[in-house]
Amino acid sequence: MNFIVIGLGNFGASLAKRLTALGHDVIGVDKELEKVEFFKDVITNTISMDITDIHALKTLPLKDCDMVIVCIGDDFGSSVKTTALLKKLGVTNLYGRESSLIHKTVLNAIGVTNTINPEYDTAFVFAEKLIMTGVISIFSITDELKIAEINLPEEWIGKKLDEVDKTNIQGIDIVSLKFPDPKGSRQLPEKWVAISVNKCKPEMLLENGMRLVIQGSKKEIMNFMRM
Repeated sequence: MNFIVIGLGNFGASLAKRLTALGHDVIGVDKELEKVEFFKDVITNTISMDITDIHALKTLPLKDCDMVIVCIGDDFGSSVKTTALLKKLGVTNLYGRESSLIHKTVLNAIGVTNTINPEYDTAFVFAEKLIMTGVISIFSITDELKIAEINLPEEWIGKKLDEVDKTNIQGIDIVSLKFPDPKGSRQLPEKWVAISVNKCKPEMLLENGMRLVIQGSKKEIMNFMRM
């Protein structure tokens, strides 16, 4: 996919770098030349321009990109003006970063319904992880129902998948198994492979370092991790 990320602060630069690492074409835009130079080797393309100037924005390939993300968080005026100009230029697939309820309200008022608040979203997930000790990552379907990534239970290690006693898994759905990508390099230790548990062979050996992705309520997940 083709992305344009406007604003290369902490969040914008991290987003642009990650999208680039995932193989997408990214144009990172910022008014500060120093940031553009700093990130030019880790983002597909970087451009320095006045992002509040409609004539400058017109030079971007807006019609050819799949999504534009305005990541300006510390300058309310620039964020709103840039977002409004992009709407005027006909950009429909647009995300806007908001840093407060007022900021979100203004973005919504100019027609941007897709907004993101990285600080709030990160705090929300981090709070869940703090409460649910041992959870590696978590996604909330509702306040109660979660999808969690956890380490393989110790008593499962060394067994085959069909040898695991699943009778005491109450309310838990095992979604998939994760393990380090054997093709991954040492420089990318975070690269993982996930296989739906329904597609795993019954004789699959469960090894130390594997992870489970499970679905259940908070209580059910915690009970499962304590078994």
